[in-house]
Amino acid sequence: MHFLGLGGVPRRYYANTGYEAFNAFVDINVIITVFAILAGFAQLIFAFNFFYSIFKGKKSVQNPWKANTLEWTAPVEQLHGNWPGELPTVHRWPYDYSKPGAPEDFIMQTVPYSETPESNTPDDHKH
Repeated sequence: MHFLGLGGVPRRYYANTGYEAFNAFVDINVIITVFAILAGFAQLIFAFNFFYSIFKGKKSVQNPWKANTLEWTAPVEQLHGNWPGELPTVHRWPYDYSKPGAPEDFIMQTVPYSETPESNTPDDHKH
């Protein structure tokens, strides 16, 4: 449509076929219309998949990507403030991955340094 405007086709006209100069752009308008309809069908596919996944989709675990950050420790049910009771204490950086000797490749932010085999405390880095 940008190139139609550069070609001089006026905007907001019901039909440009009354002008001989714009007959060359009729095919472009047809192509634009076809792609707009295809984009609309793609949105219908998206909407179907969205609602199907909500009601019939497979349920996931609470932390499917094994992320370290605090939001993955929140309970699944909807609560005011996200956490029941006292807020969790954060002990480490949000992207503190790959602990040598740890049974998992990730350690949540709420796990204290003293509970990990290699704690990555500042004292560990001085050696």
